[in-house]
Amino acid sequence: MDANGKGRRKGPGASSVRPLSPSDSRSRPSPESPENRPHRASDASSVSGNPHSRMLLNSHGERVYVGGAASLSFLQLVRSIVADQIGPSQFSHNDQSDTMLEKEPPSSLRDFPPSLLPELDLETKLLYAQCYRAVTEGFIDIFAPDEIEQHLTLIDNSLCSPQKRAVFGMVISIGAQCKSSASARDFGQGYFRQAQFHAFNGMLEDPDIDVVRSFLLMAFYLLGECRRNSAFMYLGIAARAAVALGLHSRESYQDLNDPKDNTRIRIWISLRIVDMLVNSILGRPATTGGPSSEMATILEDLSHTEQTNEMACLVASHRIVSIINGIVDVLYERKEISTSVVEDLLSEIESWSQSLPSCLRSAAKTRALSCSGITKGAIGSVHVSCLYYFAVTLVTRPILISTLTAPPASGGLVQSQLASACLDAAVYLVQTCVDARKVGILYGNMCIMKALVFAAGLVLGFEIFAKRSVEFDIEAAFAGARDILNFLAVQSPQAGHYYEILTLLSNAIAKQRQNVASTGRSRYVSRIFTLHQETKEPVSNNARDDQGRLTPLVDGVAPPLAENTGNWLSGNRTRVDQGQEVFLGWDSLDISQWDSFPFVP
Repeated sequence: MDANGKGRRKGPGASSVRPLSPSDSRSRPSPESPENRPHRASDASSVSGNPHSRMLLNSHGERVYVGGAASLSFLQLVRSIVADQIGPSQFSHNDQSDTMLEKEPPSSLRDFPPSLLPELDLETKLLYAQCYRAVTEGFIDIFAPDEIEQHLTLIDNSLCSPQKRAVFGMVISIGAQCKSSASARDFGQGYFRQAQFHAFNGMLEDPDIDVVRSFLLMAFYLLGECRRNSAFMYLGIAARAAVALGLHSRESYQDLNDPKDNTRIRIWISLRIVDMLVNSILGRPATTGGPSSEMATILEDLSHTEQTNEMACLVASHRIVSIINGIVDVLYERKEISTSVVEDLLSEIESWSQSLPSCLRSAAKTRALSCSGITKGAIGSVHVSCLYYFAVTLVTRPILISTLTAPPASGGLVQSQLASACLDAAVYLVQTCVDARKVGILYGNMCIMKALVFAAGLVLGFEIFAKRSVEFDIEAAFAGARDILNFLAVQSPQAGHYYEILTLLSNAIAKQRQNVASTGRSRYVSRIFTLHQETKEPVSNNARDDQGRLTPLVDGVAPPLAENTGNWLSGNRTRVDQGQEVFLGWDSLDISQWDSFPFVP
């Protein structure tokens, strides 16, 4: 039975009952408003199961910062645990240096003359523009209605400014990048190089709205090219240009119903979404994500205007990404980790979900399937849903880490339910992407989706490794995460690397289960004869309790669970009074020991 009294599924033949939703996986929070309850660093039920930030090497050997909220930092923690349990493996040990995977641009394009770029016919341009719109739904909406088509139909665009030509060149570049591997190679890279050339042409001398748009789109393209640090830099340029133009200030908008002002505010919202989301994934402070009473006023005034479904989707994404940005700041930067803080943040997420417009809740009912997939807006709904599940996973992940690594006596019903919410959200995120692939609406390079799926896959894989048996849905979702990344890997080197990491984790899980099966489950019987030649396996200093949690061995004997509790990684055990909760002191661990197992993230 699980913490909620529900039966746990062990295989395909079990009941098909779906897991609880993230909001139902926990006890209802106190009626006290999150805004009126201060965030506390510790209380009677505080936890401290958080990965540390890391310094990795970029492609030029410079050290770059990756925060504790990043999947790369969580990966390091999982690697350490796997190595401690089963010894050296391909998942935890690698001969390469501790380097952040960054793809170098093709050398053939470094001196590529923009004049040699192959010309595309109008039909192909419009096709790539359609691909662009699809992959950016829910994240970026920076054009006036029909603006793209009007520009692409121009016979001569030489009268346009270099920055404007860069903007529409990036529409073609992103569309080609996502359409196919061939179009990404033949057109996407060349159009990006041309747009880059135009964008830097005097952009620091007289910034305008097209500077913001071009650098935002170049950053999005670079994310798809596995050049995250470059994308981070480009987002910074876009943010500075936007502030210089006053996009952050309510006073710069006279009438939000005016098409020009409406486009400007959508550009600012789009920039904030991408900036906050990318930096949350990397665990870095966002350039545009600080406290902004101006933004609250702008969104309040915007709610009184006539909104399209696209605008509703954009505002919903902005709200949930703002919550994600707050989660990273409170839990992973300031490390104010406690069950009360987590429940407060979950309440904010719950309030957001309750206010979602109907167009984001009932896509299957309002949008019909066609021969080419689901109509406009469906991918935007998928993106928004994934952001919701990612937010729940991120806020509850420290609780999951604590419950899987601390002895049973340290838990509690509330923490168990919060940990279940983390798993439920990860399962739902993967299921949503799997369903999207089944109906044919995914493209080959989805730069945000691959990062969210990898984050969910790590959570699921960690749960499977730490438990002797898990729900069928968790096993299936872990396999689904690998399938999605393998699908995206055809056009995305980063997705291919993520797929490789989860595959190696799957191999480690198989090895762990093989070790458990070979040693038996009872001290009353042992295997005395085998036809297979005995091989020496690395001896693990840890065992599992009856619930599958990781517990330490002292002189080869597991300590009594009711009496001995503590940090199993450090080996320190403390006696705990009846009813007292125990939490891992991750800050006391020697992080340098984790980095002795280099892996290329």
